[in-house]
Amino acid sequence: MSKSTSASTGAVMHWFRKGLRLHDNPALLHALSLVNGNNNSGGSIYPVYVVDPNSYSLLKCSVMRAKFLLECVKDLDNSLRERGSRLYVVTGDPVEELPKLWKEFGITHMTHEADETGEPYSLQRDVDVKNAAKKAGVSVIDFASETLRPLGNREGGYVANCGGFANNIPTTMSSFQQLLSRIERGSIPLPLESPGRDMFPKQAAISDLLDTKYRPLEHPCDIPWPRGYSRNEIGPVWDRKAADKKTSPIVKGGESLALAQLQKTVTARPDWSASFEKPKTSCTDISPSTTVLSPYLSVGCISPRTVWHAVSDANARASSKTSRSKPPVSLHGQLLWRDFNNLIAHSANAQAPGSWSQMHDNPYCRNIPWSSDPSLLTAWKEGRTGYPWIDACMAQLRAEGWIHHLGRHAVACFLTRGDLWQSWEVGAEFFEGELLDADYALNNFNWLWLSCSGFFYQYFRCYSPVAFQKKNDPNGNYIRKWVPELAELPAKYIYEPWTANVSILKKAGVKLGVDYPRPIVDHTVVSKENMSKMSLAYDMHKDAEASAKKAKGKPAASGDAGDPPKKKAKKSVQSKLK
Repeated sequence: MSKSTSASTGAVMHWFRKGLRLHDNPALLHALSLVNGNNNSGGSIYPVYVVDPNSYSLLKCSVMRAKFLLECVKDLDNSLRERGSRLYVVTGDPVEELPKLWKEFGITHMTHEADETGEPYSLQRDVDVKNAAKKAGVSVIDFASETLRPLGNREGGYVANCGGFANNIPTTMSSFQQLLSRIERGSIPLPLESPGRDMFPKQAAISDLLDTKYRPLEHPCDIPWPRGYSRNEIGPVWDRKAADKKTSPIVKGGESLALAQLQKTVTARPDWSASFEKPKTSCTDISPSTTVLSPYLSVGCISPRTVWHAVSDANARASSKTSRSKPPVSLHGQLLWRDFNNLIAHSANAQAPGSWSQMHDNPYCRNIPWSSDPSLLTAWKEGRTGYPWIDACMAQLRAEGWIHHLGRHAVACFLTRGDLWQSWEVGAEFFEGELLDADYALNNFNWLWLSCSGFFYQYFRCYSPVAFQKKNDPNGNYIRKWVPELAELPAKYIYEPWTANVSILKKAGVKLGVDYPRPIVDHTVVSKENMSKMSLAYDMHKDAEASAKKAKGKPAASGDAGDPPKKKAKKSVQSKLK
């Protein structure tokens, strides 16, 4: 973070990006301090949001997530107006749009939340914006607040406490927890309060003309088309007719709703919070068995530090008879997984820029010769695999933009190493477009893990698309909701409709191949074949790793290329706050 607080501070801009909140927002608070400090009582602050169609949040984006993001922006504008301010919203390329606003409003300083993962577009955007700011004489100041602690070489940051080298970071959850315990004894900084109305400078009344300009977008179709991309390059595509259809997202967007969700799921349930164990939550419950805070965390409507301390407070109020869970399976553990995933993404991109979302050059990914079959991929995306449990999960994803983490495990395993032998990259890309909680670091980590391409290597442990959830939901209520064409089947056949005879199917109103597809693969056969393929791929990886040891170089500093860290197998089940 670089600071400039000279007496010549004029108008100040805070550029909202992913941190779409007022609470625990150090960059916003610093912007306000620049306006209010140094005898600058006449200063002004301009909170700005750029609807950038090329950003990670929007480039591959369902209409449901587009609506969610616009709801977040609208809620932020409302909160600012309650404080006598407002949000100035523009559309397009921040590199072009921000300089126009700097000139119009006389901006001398701009603050924003740092993006430390190294996501390629964000990284280049920030470089270009800083160059434009330098030419315009605008001082840019960023703050790391997306994670519990900074990721890189900043005070209290993870890489800073690993000798400053991005490939020296821990690569298992247990070693990551050890690292955290060494930083200020494992304490997590308290979240900062939301700025009150008195912290915002009194500004002249906004003219009617200016008040009609720069308003939040009202409709997803107001979002411009991504620059330089064709229709088949941007994932979900929708028109006004599709956008006007009623959707049923798992949650609505906005900081106020995020804080209410935290209150409802954590603060109001101290015993539940204290005893929470992620692997024991149910993925077949009709109502979510987890906090569903992940969509809010993904765009920064809620601060991870706020969630951390809310969990601590709730746990402290829990009954003495309540059994306390611990990381990595506890609620605190889910936030640690989130930081760990972000740190790994930061490290991968520091060693090989842009590698985190791909197999090629990714220091944490094993090269596996996946197949490419568009028909299999399409059947998986559309929930037409012929395996009701898998298809139900994909139906929920399309309808609500969310699936329980065990559902994500099942469908990811099915697409990759379990059944269809398709690359994790195409699965991650599809999830990136459909999930409300799509997150660059977490999404790719999940797919690496579940495809046994990285971090988890027990490929012989395969999720059965039939037996996995049969014991938890023997009547198939989850399937009956999300695959209604099978709703009348007896419980005995709900997970395996192809085993029912014609009379049973007819009575249930099901004709296989017409009303519901037959299985596109035989799991009992292909799962064994794929285990053999994984075994061969692992042997090839060992040979390549042995050869690479001969050319081992020095550790890479954060942001520099270097040798990948040694990969280690893990026994614990990976999970994060969802």
